[in-house]
Amino acid sequence: MMPFCGSFSAFVTPAEFFLLINASVALLVEDLPSTIFSTSAAIPLTFTSRFYCSVTVFPDFFFYRSCVSVFVMSVQPVGTNDVSAMDVDNPSRRPPSSTKVVPPLFNFPKEEPRTFTAKDLIAILSLYNASFKRDEASGESRMPTQAEASSSEALKILNGTSSRKRMVFRYWPRDPKGKNITPANTLPGKTAPNGLQLWGATIFDFYRVNRMPDVTSLSTITTGSKLMKWMKANGEIDYAKDEIAWAEMEEDPKVIEPWSPDAQIQEMEENVRQGKAGTSMPKDTKGKKVSTECLFDPANYPSPWPLVPFSHETERLTSIIDLNHLPKKLVVHDPWNLLVVQSENVFGRAKPYNGEEWTSMEDVTHIYRLQLSTHGVKRAKAEAEERSKAQKIEVHIDELKDDPLKELSSVEKETALEGYLIRPPAIPGPVEPPIFVVHGPPPRPHPSACKAGVPIEEAHLYLSPKHAIGVGNHSVVYQAEWELPRAAVVPPSSADYILCEQCVDADIARIIREEDGEHGERKDQKWMEKSGEVKIVPEGRPSVVFHVVERENLDKLDSEEGQFETQDCTYRAEYIGPVRPIRTTVEWQDPVNPTCPHLRPLPEIPPTVRMRVIGKLSLKHDEHLVREAANYESFEKHMFQHWSGFNVLPPMHDPIPVGALVPQFYGYYVPESEFDDEDEDEENMEGNDEDLGYLSPILLLEDCGSPVDPKELTYDQKNEALSLIYRFHCAGWAHGSIYPRNIVIQPGPISAPPSLRSNEDPSFRLIDFGRSYQCKDEHGHVRPDWRGDRCHEESSVEKLFGMGLYSD
Repeated sequence: MMPFCGSFSAFVTPAEFFLLINASVALLVEDLPSTIFSTSAAIPLTFTSRFYCSVTVFPDFFFYRSCVSVFVMSVQPVGTNDVSAMDVDNPSRRPPSSTKVVPPLFNFPKEEPRTFTAKDLIAILSLYNASFKRDEASGESRMPTQAEASSSEALKILNGTSSRKRMVFRYWPRDPKGKNITPANTLPGKTAPNGLQLWGATIFDFYRVNRMPDVTSLSTITTGSKLMKWMKANGEIDYAKDEIAWAEMEEDPKVIEPWSPDAQIQEMEENVRQGKAGTSMPKDTKGKKVSTECLFDPANYPSPWPLVPFSHETERLTSIIDLNHLPKKLVVHDPWNLLVVQSENVFGRAKPYNGEEWTSMEDVTHIYRLQLSTHGVKRAKAEAEERSKAQKIEVHIDELKDDPLKELSSVEKETALEGYLIRPPAIPGPVEPPIFVVHGPPPRPHPSACKAGVPIEEAHLYLSPKHAIGVGNHSVVYQAEWELPRAAVVPPSSADYILCEQCVDADIARIIREEDGEHGERKDQKWMEKSGEVKIVPEGRPSVVFHVVERENLDKLDSEEGQFETQDCTYRAEYIGPVRPIRTTVEWQDPVNPTCPHLRPLPEIPPTVRMRVIGKLSLKHDEHLVREAANYESFEKHMFQHWSGFNVLPPMHDPIPVGALVPQFYGYYVPESEFDDEDEDEENMEGNDEDLGYLSPILLLEDCGSPVDPKELTYDQKNEALSLIYRFHCAGWAHGSIYPRNIVIQPGPISAPPSLRSNEDPSFRLIDFGRSYQCKDEHGHVRPDWRGDRCHEESSVEKLFGMGLYSD
């Protein structure tokens, strides 16, 4: 491909727009920003920093929302400064602050305009700024061709780890005569439950602002929601109308639920039925009756279940289970005696493992019980009370379902109908009244169905030496299979009676023919009038047009050159008007035994589901594991949750996703003998311990991936991993063990199906809290070693990732 022309047009998304700008523009910002981004009403946004920088690529800013945008831009070459001659890493080669440098935009050889994809432009411009190709005669950088930009040598540069993808680039305009923004008069903005002041739904919701309007060289990072409140409270609204309007439409923080494994579990179960996965356990249940006492009785399982442990790949358990819902009883299957962990040999009296199959070993089981700390007991009680209140609300709603007209007026009683609307086509404009299918209320749920969200009385755990993943100074870690009642993981959909839509459609068509005639000759005129209307209603923020301008040209925004449009909203069709009610004669069906030919009986399903978790065992007489469990029980709920949006937290300057901080906690379990012998004297307890042999307590946690390798992380990934310690400190905790093995990474985002996750958007988590402590003691006093430990940990993690004071 020929080199780029002097002007060009390209269609890109907002994220690609910033990729394009970053790939092609170097900025010098000393006293005033030199390149400004502005909304359509001349509202400036800016990259502001105190050093000469070459800004690199951005990914899609809208991580949890769709972004459909078009950008058309035509730029003429400006200036003649040679970007490639400026060494951004060598301060001695930067121009002095008194020199005004106009950064060249797209200074390409003049040719006829042609259209390129955003990917082409980003790649070629990034390589140009990296001096990928040089002219042999002059030694200066030249624009690489598309073929050169696709070479393996170029891809190494484009996929490098030094690219910076998240930063604050918008600038909030101030009234030159406005008040100073001070800590005393600042106002809170939107915050996630972690309490950090700077939260934004997207990268577009962070700004740099001049707290003192007349001191333009001093800027502070903040958020649109904070600034909007302050500007309204202080009457400074004329200078930032578009920014205020944008901030008013910002979404509130919301929990991002991890991807539900329901579909994967059901797919795996179908593979098991077809013999494609899993191996059946040898069993003889002939003549045995279904057990009502124990859910895990083999007689309760349809063939080919139950399965041999670890005979098929299980899904990771990522959901939160309240402390008061954790299994009270844990049956541990340990054929290799892995629970007998001793200091002289971390595997204790474990049997040697030579690749034996599970079925070749004699199953050894131990009964464990859930043990909560004092704080954990209080928290479990609080969770139970909170859930009880929620259940009372659900009961009230159920009562209304029994009599849906109970609280309606007499007029509403005459018109209230139960059914669903057959939606008209999503085409805006007048339409005939659509059909509203009227049906009776569904029967009660199937009596055999068990509800989700109830306390789990019993669970089973399976341990194998083949799945040992770590040995530390104080513990041994395994990937384990945790078998839970099915309703605790997969919603019991079989409880819902079904109304066959195909039968309903055929029934409605029959009724219409009888009422209107075969060809509609008897159709009432009111059903033919277009008395209703379909409207397309936007949801979320509307489109916003941004401009790229020089500061001196802020008052000249009549031209459409240098602008792009961001569209961060979705649309839904909404019908307004009358409907034609038709009551169907189709009856509800039991999904277990359907009566119509369109529905197949539900396949038999096992009463339990096995999920993958981490099982952590402890050396004898070591207290780290019990302390770690107590710390998990003391962590605030938000530390386990994934939240939308981003935080900027000191001393960092870049937005960071607000993911979960720690793994999910699934309980701390001790051998049942420790409960049985509580009242016995110490001598008897020691004798029993020797007779029974030492059995390690078990800490069950979410499997959050593998330890990070700092050398393999990109700039933004290092920033996100680094932020875990800062967030942990902001939550009032010191970690006590800063090592790469205690920061784990897995493909993300966690809200996406496993098949769609990647290492480009990973999820990080902090682990190993055996040495962690809260900064305040039980009396609310700050511990004397807190400040020193905090400083040491932040310095250690910065050194680990080569960031902050240890950055290149």
